[in-house]
Amino acid sequence: MKQIIFAALLLMCPAMAVNAAELSNDTVVIEKVADVVNLDSDDDFWKDKHVMIKSKSQKWDVDPYMYLGFNTMLGAPSEYKFNLWPSFDLGFGLLGEWMPYGKKNVWGLGIGIDWRYYRMDDATYWEKDLTTGVMGLTDYQVLQSDRGTSLSEFSLQVPFTYTHYFDKELDWGVTLGAIVNFNTGAHVTREFTYQDEDYEVETGSIHQRPVTVDGLLMVHTPGDVAIYCRYCPMKFFRDGYGPKMNQLSFGIYF
Repeated sequence: MKQIIFAALLLMCPAMAVNAAELSNDTVVIEKVADVVNLDSDDDFWKDKHVMIKSKSQKWDVDPYMYLGFNTMLGAPSEYKFNLWPSFDLGFGLLGEWMPYGKKNVWGLGIGIDWRYYRMDDATYWEKDLTTGVMGLTDYQVLQSDRGTSLSEFSLQVPFTYTHYFDKELDWGVTLGAIVNFNTGAHVTREFTYQDEDYEVETGSIHQRPVTVDGLLMVHTPGDVAIYCRYCPMKFFRDGYGPKMNQLSFGIYF
């Protein structure tokens, strides 16, 4: 009976080792396991029976990510005045990481969502020409107070990245990459008060470019926090439907 229990424990050890290694993010290779247990003799039972477990560097991983930063537009005509605050850039998703040559060099492919909000000067608001669909600015009326003008865009995104770390602790590193944005929705909003009544007017179908690509630069620092900057060389609006301007975002990445 004792030998049977020992045999069962021996056969359970590889599975227990695999589970423990998975929790520690190591790849486990079972190199040799006794395939026959002789219960006739204690000597035969222990002879040449062993389990060798070897850990290798993990080559694949999946990590969640999140970033929060500020937004602005570059290259817009002077009358389009974007405020850095309270404009913001918010996104999160999952990033699959491939490390074929060790953890200092990481290639990434992910999927996520992003919301960019742009706040503008309160002297004017966005208006769409009902005939042509072209977006432009119009002055608020004098009697309209507590004004607010904003532009929002929602995107599904696919980031492609390469990261190189400079130290063995993986504290300091640089990421270069591109983010493909599928801009599924965008709208402009104006808010104001008129004769003690509050109003909010939202305009959709503003002809934003449906697919854009951002260039990405990140600097990694200790504490699993990075500083990011992304810039889109493609114009926000489709050709002929609004001012020519490019999106710029920067902030912190977790």
